[in-house]
Amino acid sequence: MRIGFRIFSGFAWLVSKLPDTMLYGLSGFLYFLLRYVSGYRNKIIRENLTKCFPEFSQKKINAIITEYYQHMADLIIEVMKTPGFSADQIKNRFSFKNAELIYKLQESGRSFILLTGHLGNWEWLGPGMQLNFPAFSGYAVVKPIKNPDFHKYMSDLRRIHKSDSLIPYKQTLRFMIRNKDKLTLTLFAADQTPHKGGIKFNAYFFNRLTPFFTGFESIARMLDEAVVFADVYRTRRGHYEVEFRLITDTPKSIAENEITLEFIRLLEEAIRKRPYNWLWSHRRWKHAPKVDQQENQDRA
Repeated sequence: MRIGFRIFSGFAWLVSKLPDTMLYGLSGFLYFLLRYVSGYRNKIIRENLTKCFPEFSQKKINAIITEYYQHMADLIIEVMKTPGFSADQIKNRFSFKNAELIYKLQESGRSFILLTGHLGNWEWLGPGMQLNFPAFSGYAVVKPIKNPDFHKYMSDLRRIHKSDSLIPYKQTLRFMIRNKDKLTLTLFAADQTPHKGGIKFNAYFFNRLTPFFTGFESIARMLDEAVVFADVYRTRRGHYEVEFRLITDTPKSIAENEITLEFIRLLEEAIRKRPYNWLWSHRRWKHAPKVDQQENQDRA
């Protein structure tokens, strides 16, 4: 395992030194390896897409799979390149829709929780937000990666432009209470799968009963923080737009689970607009509860 990681880290270092003009040629080669040589998680990707879009023909599913592998190849190369970018270069990779929403929160001194999914280049979203909205102290909640070497590699990448930007997810509440007097934005990739023993809430997502975390909603109520959704998508290679949607700025007045349900609705809406743009190779429904087939048909 260590030898494999050393080979990977050496390759990643080389990629970080490449000029931009060479990055996407390398991405094309990586796409070929992922799609046609290794067939990386092809079965999972196809099954997820087919079940979520039963109305799509196999021709359309195949087209989305092609786009997805191209997107993932670009994403992997961009993440490896991160140490080779200056703060200004990362900052200028982003444009924003509805940025006035963030500035309004800033003017009123409101901290907020930013909810997103594994959309666009989610790894660049944290530093992109911190660098473009510097009035806020920016943080991202992260789950540990099983491989300790890769965990350290990704943690170092995520800290390049702000050394204290990561919150281990088990320490989220404690950390946010400790920093409640600061003007903060806290990023949650809220589409992750809870551990099987920690599932407390299920909701329909693409007509499939799906477990979701709800901790961000409890924290928003406790600390009275606004909640904003971010749709992240590529405008051209290496450049992304973030579209903000306000979920609520009065979390204490919203019925229980409504913040989570609105996040799920907005996430599905974003994925339906750009199906290639989400992490289909993830086993998102591995802990989904079993439901009667007729019930699924009734909800479809």
